[in-house]
Amino acid sequence: MIYSRFKYFIFFLIIVESDCVSKIDTQHNFQLKFVFILMRHMNRAPVIEYCKNDVVKWPHGLSALTDEGIWNAYRAGQKLRKRYIGFLDSLRGYTPDEIVVSTTPVERCYQTAGYLLAGMYPPNVQQTWNKQLKWQPIPIKTSLSKDHQSFTRNPRMCPTYAAELHNATETFMKTDSVQKLINSLKMYTSKPLNTWRDVLVVADAILTEHLANYSIPNFTMEQYSNIEEYILSVMKVLVKTDKMKRLFSGDMLNDVLTRMEASMNKSLDAKKIYLHVGHDSTIIPFFKTLNIENITHPHFGAAIIMELYITPSNETVVKLLYNKDHKWKESDIKLIELPGCPQPCRLEDWRTHTNKMIPGNLFEECNITNNN
Repeated sequence: MIYSRFKYFIFFLIIVESDCVSKIDTQHNFQLKFVFILMRHMNRAPVIEYCKNDVVKWPHGLSALTDEGIWNAYRAGQKLRKRYIGFLDSLRGYTPDEIVVSTTPVERCYQTAGYLLAGMYPPNVQQTWNKQLKWQPIPIKTSLSKDHQSFTRNPRMCPTYAAELHNATETFMKTDSVQKLINSLKMYTSKPLNTWRDVLVVADAILTEHLANYSIPNFTMEQYSNIEEYILSVMKVLVKTDKMKRLFSGDMLNDVLTRMEASMNKSLDAKKIYLHVGHDSTIIPFFKTLNIENITHPHFGAAIIMELYITPSNETVVKLLYNKDHKWKESDIKLIELPGCPQPCRLEDWRTHTNKMIPGNLFEECNITNNN
C-alpha cells in the first residue's frame, strides 16, 4: 500500500514538472539544455551620504543590502526554482553538477547570491543538517567571474581599456548636459564632482534613496530625470567603442557561449545553470556588447537570461530574455531580439555573429606587461 501511494506521488510529480517546464516554451516544443542568468544585486543602501544633513539611516551600513533586498533575493530564488522546476532535479535538491554561481568580489553581490540560493535550494530530507534551519551552504565562486569591473578602477588591470575609458569619459564629462547637472549638484553636496565616478556615486545615492521610498530634497526631484539619464549614459560610456566592448564584456560573453557548447557536447564539467550576480554596470555593457540599443537602467534584481534549447529538428538555439526587476513575474520576462540573428538564434550563428566582440587573448589585448 505504501509503495502504491509512493508510485502515484511520483507520477503526480512528473505531471507537475512537465507542466511547469512547458511554460518556458510551449509554442515550439523546445527542450531546455542550459541557462545563463546575469543578475544585478538586490536592493542596497547608497555607497555614500551625499548631503551633510542627510537623516536617512541604513541599519546594515552604506552599500550593504537592505532588509528589502535580502527578502527580494530569497524570493527570487523561489521564483527561479518554480520557473525551472521541470529542468532542475526536484528530488535530489542541490547538487554541484546542476548549478555554478559566481559574483563580483563585492559583499552585496555575494550576499544576494547567498540569499537567492537559500530560496532556490532549500535542503531536502537528506541534506537537512539542522531541523530548525532550512538552509544549506552552496559554493559561490568569485574566482570564476569574468565580470571585469576592476578595469574601471585599476588601470594596471587592463591598460588598453584604461586609455580608451579615459578618452571616452573626458569627452562625456564635457557635454553640456553633464556640466549642467554637476553645477546643480554642487549647490547641495560637499562631495567632489571632478570625475565621472564622483558624479555617479552622488547621482546613485539620490536615486537609491528615492527607490527606497525616502524623501529626497526638492532640488533632486527637479533633477531626477537628468540624474537617471546620467547614470544610464555613463554605463554606456564604459563600452563606448568596440574595443572597450571586447575587453570589458567580451570575455564574459565567450565564457557563456563556451559553457553552452560544453553542455551540448556533454562535457563532464557542464552545468545546467550558470548564475552570475553583478551590477547595473555589468548588465548595460553586456547588452551594448550585443549591440542592443533600447536599454533602460536595470532595477535591483533585473537580469539578462540566455536559454539554450534543442529543437525538434535537433538544432541548438539560444533565446535572449530580460527580466526587469526582483519580482520575476513571467509576464515581465521579455524576449529580446539579437540584432542580425532573429530569435530563436542558432548557437553557431550566435557565436559567429558575436565573434568580433570576443577577445582572442585578453592578456595581450589589454597590453599587460610584466612591469604592470
